[in-house]
Amino acid sequence: MDGDGQPKMSGACSSRVAHGDILHIKSVIQRLSAEDLNEARLPPSYWRKRLQEIMQSHQLSKSQFDEIDRLLATLKE
Repeated sequence: MDGDGQPKMSGACSSRVAHGDILHIKSVIQRLSAEDLNEARLPPSYWRKRLQEIMQSHQLSKSQFDEIDRLLATLKE
């Protein structure tokens, strides 16, 4: 269950949705410098929250968790 008491999405569909969300967030983070992210209307805290929501609402593979960990580390810099 996720933080809201809802069951996690599971299966191939969940994996594809999570994969697409992770790729989107990764592409945004890679395009923007740390300064740009801090000045953007969507600050690092927004992207951290999005990544945490993906972890809570989807059944993820180890590689997806690893990618999220890397992105979260990038956002802390």
